[in-house]
Amino acid sequence: MQIFISWSGDASKECAEALRDWLPLMNQTIVPFVSSQDISKGERGLAKIASQLQACSFGIVCVTRENQTAPWINFEAGALSRELGESFLIPFLLDMPIKDISGPLSQFQGTDSSSEDDVWGMVKSINEKCEASVDQDRLRKTFNAFWVELSGNLDRIRSARAPAENVPERDTSDILNELVGLVREQSNRIGVMEGTIRNTRHTTSNYTITDPREVRISADTEDPEQLKRRISVTVRRVRDLLGEGMVMHVRRTKYGVTFECDPQRLQEFRDVEEKVRALAAKNGVGLDFSFGSEFCGFPPF
Repeated sequence: MQIFISWSGDASKECAEALRDWLPLMNQTIVPFVSSQDISKGERGLAKIASQLQACSFGIVCVTRENQTAPWINFEAGALSRELGESFLIPFLLDMPIKDISGPLSQFQGTDSSSEDDVWGMVKSINEKCEASVDQDRLRKTFNAFWVELSGNLDRIRSARAPAENVPERDTSDILNELVGLVREQSNRIGVMEGTIRNTRHTTSNYTITDPREVRISADTEDPEQLKRRISVTVRRVRDLLGEGMVMHVRRTKYGVTFECDPQRLQEFRDVEEKVRALAAKNGVGLDFSFGSEFCGFPPF
């Protein structure tokens, strides 16, 4: 099984190379690809990377505090997630706990490289994906025998880093805000799915067969302009409900609309809270309200 290991920066590169040498010890059918080692002189680098992205069955992204927002690593992660799906892409965190990961990579289930249990879980997932998987008891014995080798190499990479490279840990409120956003996004997705299921009785599906193994089913989706108008109407009605001066800022998000409100007027909001909830459900728009440290959210269903 081919595994694409993505990296950006010196420490991430060394981590990727350590995994490249170590993973085949777990299962001999594993064939890792690391661009720093597996592109021959004279080959077109981008073309080789593109072909490997399509050919690989599993993806590992070696993440450090500095590179988690790097354009290249997020490009490769995005390409891998499109090819493989979220279940087979793992951020491998070199020098940070899972709670500190941010940006697009935070949507994936990460592995803490300093945790033996976490790395064992990753190895099991990879082995299960292999066509010729190793018996779990035997795999565990192999892992136990070679874990010291990998953990020693990773410790060496961490200790060799200059203190100046350290980045402050994420603020607790930042982590909570991201979690709220992810929950709201999931609620919106569920609402859209439920709405689609309810509406299937009133729509005609189109079936496209381009290959005996592939059947694509598509249905008409809402016009973006109609959605824009629906959101605009919802915002106006929310403002009318809340009254003048309560809403200080409105911003569109990928999961709905967020209203930043005067923290001193939270109690006034409570008086119309049920009407706002009903409005969100009626118009199918996710609504979030921030009153300083207080947060209220309503799903679009």
